[in-house]
Amino acid sequence: MKILHTSDWHLGKKLGNWSRLEEQKEILAEILEICREENPELILLAGDLYDSWNPPHEAIELLYRTLSRMADGGRRIILALAGNHDAPEHVEAPDALARESGIFFMGYPGSQPADMELESGVKVLFPEPGMVVIEGLSEPVRIICTPYASESRMRRSLDVENREEALRMILTERWTELGTRYFDSKGINLMASHLFMGNRDELVMEEEPEGERSILHPGGLEQIYTDALPAGCQYMALGHLHRGFPVSTDPIPAVYSGSPGAYSLSENHRDKSVVLIDAEPGKKTRYSYRKLTTPWPLYREVFTGCEEAVEWMTEHPEGYVELTMRTEAYLTGSEKQLLMKSHPRILGIIPEVRRTGEDEADREKSFAGKTVPEIFKDYYRENRQNADPSKEILDLLDEIIGGGES
Repeated sequence: MKILHTSDWHLGKKLGNWSRLEEQKEILAEILEICREENPELILLAGDLYDSWNPPHEAIELLYRTLSRMADGGRRIILALAGNHDAPEHVEAPDALARESGIFFMGYPGSQPADMELESGVKVLFPEPGMVVIEGLSEPVRIICTPYASESRMRRSLDVENREEALRMILTERWTELGTRYFDSKGINLMASHLFMGNRDELVMEEEPEGERSILHPGGLEQIYTDALPAGCQYMALGHLHRGFPVSTDPIPAVYSGSPGAYSLSENHRDKSVVLIDAEPGKKTRYSYRKLTTPWPLYREVFTGCEEAVEWMTEHPEGYVELTMRTEAYLTGSEKQLLMKSHPRILGIIPEVRRTGEDEADREKSFAGKTVPEIFKDYYRENRQNADPSKEILDLLDEIIGGGES
């Protein structure tokens, strides 16, 4: 059976003041084309459908339109989980209509939608919270699903009263119970979740994406170890980290698909992919990353002169650029204007004025014997292209030094 695994779409994402929706339309169009080409029977979307709990209506429309085309009238089954950026109740809101098309949303760890039989004869069953059984595909499929939740919500969803018990132990026990009841060698046994997972003996030293650190303590979830995966599981589809990589390959592949777009400057120059899975009952699952070609690049570039920067930006008009200008003097206004006109999406221009060792020594000596207002004036001129601070700013400084109130 062919399965497609993706996650962290972050629809509605912005980078600075730039909306990413046009870029995301291109990315999802490519993923849709991969679905048509590879024809998976099942699609797992492992969380962070949106970038915020209150996404713009354009992002909502893009999600529903894309999933509807991917499902192809119910010929493919889509299982979409909520991530830490999603409002669980918002994710589950369209479930009644979506199920008719083979699209099933799960917002909470304890979600248990109504069973559904599609016109194609495929049955999607939810025998207990967090458990999905699919009958009528080329092979029977069983999926343990754990959408993201804060620790307190996770405990409520799993009906745990002991607040001192480690959550990773609670999840391990719950997954083991479900695996024991539903996993066997006659079907395909999968898991899908949005959380931070690593190997107990070799913890993942992965830089958290910007905006994702809240998933960890305090208030978030502990890191879950791969040895929590129950026997019989053939593949764990993970969402949350934006770099696609396996945290475990043996005996059970636990795989981050990564985000399909580069959503922060820390992700620049990283390949973006979806995961294609080939699964058979009773056999080890094979998977591979399918690189995407559409994500707009993010650049962090350093230049020593305006002409050099303008030439490079003219040759790289796509994507987004953060410039660092290492020069011997501050950029003039006309130089800044020239840079800003040279590329349609400049995120920022960072000045770094180089100093010789002698200049730095002279600068340190220049502080000797000066008052705080005099030092402030020097600092202000240095950072404002030799402009003097206004009287209002100097009056405010005097009030601060004297302990007065403005």
